[in-house]
Amino acid sequence: MQTELIDETTKPQAREPMHQRLVGARLFHLLRLIRESGLPIYERELGYKEIHRQLIIMIGVSGGLSSHEIVTLTGHEKAQVSRAIKPLEEEGLIGRERLRAKLTLLPAGRRIFDRMTAIMRGRDATLTAGISSADLKRFAAMTEQLTAKAAQLYADERRLSTEAGVIACASSGPPNWPGTSKPPSTMITPKIISLVAYLKRSAMLAYQRTHGLSHFQWQVLSMIGEAPPVPLARLILTMSRDKSQVGRTVGALEQAGLITRSRPTRRRDILLEPTAKGAAAFESMYDLALRREEALFSDFDADDRAFYTTLIGTLTDNARDMLEKAEATA
Repeated sequence: MQTELIDETTKPQAREPMHQRLVGARLFHLLRLIRESGLPIYERELGYKEIHRQLIIMIGVSGGLSSHEIVTLTGHEKAQVSRAIKPLEEEGLIGRERLRAKLTLLPAGRRIFDRMTAIMRGRDATLTAGISSADLKRFAAMTEQLTAKAAQLYADERRLSTEAGVIACASSGPPNWPGTSKPPSTMITPKIISLVAYLKRSAMLAYQRTHGLSHFQWQVLSMIGEAPPVPLARLILTMSRDKSQVGRTVGALEQAGLITRSRPTRRRDILLEPTAKGAAAFESMYDLALRREEALFSDFDADDRAFYTTLIGTLTDNARDMLEKAEATA
């Protein structure tokens, strides 16, 4: 039986795309540009895989992290974090007194951390070029406030997900940076990373609890739902993920009856469109994302939100310039 396609009368009305309307989505995009523009210099100067560098910088900034805290703050899966920790321990870069103790940097790891911090400071200065010190200070303070609110929203979502049977148990209180250490006050990028980590983790639980979809499945469905039909090749390029991972996700969404694929002619790319069920799921999750963002910004007025959005735009333009220069150099 052929899956029912969404017709013109059921398509959502023209509106600002989610990735432009939602501040959280803009932050995800900004962080992706920052990450991609920095890959060449970090690989050239330091080596190691991206997740290994991420662990070193986070452990160095915090003063020590447990495996569970790393999973919470990064949004990576537990198995992925465990695999990343092992070679760093074997090379004597990080260590712990016992299995479940906090991981700390050893002297060799501290040297790499210092080199990474120097690179980060230079890149952070380029990222914030053209922004006044007063605006930068205001943006940093707002980001810290939003991070605290996002951490509480994450704790609330863990409780709801526990009650719904999505996860086994919820920790008490919102997760936070351990001890007295926090992201360096003079740098913007670590603050954005921390905020995005909490937003990503709580979104993952919310989408799984309400619709049974993983965060990446939701990202793919939202791309297809906003402006169908979407060529599969363009989706792979836009998502910046492994081709096989995108393919598996598309297959899972198709099997769930949320999307359908077609090839109008043999020479044209495969096109992806939402089914009526998929369009309804997209609309429902779009509304959920809007409610979550309203809760995130509940302590700020319209002027604060407009200021924050404008600064994200400036940072995004700078990050895009950094990426273009990095690609030209490569």
